[in-house]
Amino acid sequence: MTRCKLMNRIGKESVRSKSANFLLGLASLLASLAGCRDQAPVANHYEPNYLFAKATEIGLSKDEGELEPTLHDSKTLLIEWFGTMQEPKLPSVLKEGDYSDLISEANLKIAVGTPTEPGIYVQQCVSCHGSSGQGRGVNAASQDPYPRDFRMGIFKYKSSPRTARPVKQDIEKVLRSGLSGSQMPVFNKLSDGEIQALVDYVVFLSLRGEFERRLIQLSATEWEGERLYDPFAEKSVRDGQLSNASDVLTEIADRWVQSADAVEDFPRPSFPLVGTQTDENKEELLSSIEKGKALFVSEIASCSKCHGVNADGKGNQLPDYDDWTKDWTSKIGIQPTDSQSLLPLMARGGMKPLPLKPRSIVEGHFRGGRTPEDLYRRIRYGIAGSPMPAAAVVESREEPGLVDDDLWHLVNYVLSIAKVPPPLMETQVVSTQ
Repeated sequence: MTRCKLMNRIGKESVRSKSANFLLGLASLLASLAGCRDQAPVANHYEPNYLFAKATEIGLSKDEGELEPTLHDSKTLLIEWFGTMQEPKLPSVLKEGDYSDLISEANLKIAVGTPTEPGIYVQQCVSCHGSSGQGRGVNAASQDPYPRDFRMGIFKYKSSPRTARPVKQDIEKVLRSGLSGSQMPVFNKLSDGEIQALVDYVVFLSLRGEFERRLIQLSATEWEGERLYDPFAEKSVRDGQLSNASDVLTEIADRWVQSADAVEDFPRPSFPLVGTQTDENKEELLSSIEKGKALFVSEIASCSKCHGVNADGKGNQLPDYDDWTKDWTSKIGIQPTDSQSLLPLMARGGMKPLPLKPRSIVEGHFRGGRTPEDLYRRIRYGIAGSPMPAAAVVESREEPGLVDDDLWHLVNYVLSIAKVPPPLMETQVVSTQ
């Protein structure tokens, strides 16, 4: 038996044990380190969020395994409403009214495909983002940053404000443009239909994952002591449970539906921007760049604290972590560097915490896009899930903070010093047969 086949066999057999999540992660990591090219078989059922359940137990000082019944109940409800990996479906409430255009059920099946003809998500995405969108596929552990976990409903690069969900065009943009400086490639070889199927499936995994998190959280607090969902209970009891769950789901779906209304238009300033300079406005542009440079190192903007006075990513701030890591470490009172205390959580799916690396501006890897408007939004809104804060925007210079023109001056400075990195690699659609 080859090493790769052995690792995959370990992964399959571990599903039957209590330590399934830990052993699957270990098997995947060993398979990746061994250089396996074969895609590990995709399980039929989505993996429950053992990590969040364990973090919730610790955060609420509950006894070991106290949320196991909740995981069982939530898994039962999730299968009834969202189907399985091989047969995904939408809850009836998401097929009606304002939600009917959010996700196409047909697109879900295109993304997943069948066991004999895997869809585009299984072919191209599952090895990094995982079958449940948990960001822990077989190739994830070797990457820095780790692939995105969709289940928190947080997306870094979007046109909507920091706390809003992205619009679907934002996800499409990431797929078509890739993320420079990471292992997220450009998907230019896919058809428009395949791109839209992936977009819908990402929204599906995110919405489903956030719903699962909310069920676990609410069951551990507001619904403590009650069954989350008992399919064998009397109809009146079951109807009440389903009504509670439906309210939670529609609240989450509302944030996706409302995201388009949260997108703001920002008119360009009266002074020129990099890329629009002429002989006539050259001096005015240079003046704007100098103002941006001064703001970059100033206390009021504080960009250089993280990005460095030379914009090379070498600031003097202490190491920090993203919100996906903090969710199961500092948020529940465990430091990301306390490896011993994190062992029970890592055994349930947590990957070794990696400190963030502030972006080197001069290298030019602008993952959210490099147009002036893209950079303006990053500065104004900050980057969700990261320590990059939103700018303190004020109406007048009499107030402490940055006026709108200051943000555009910063945009000009950033664009004036940033290199243009080489194009990202395009993906090739490779069958997993």
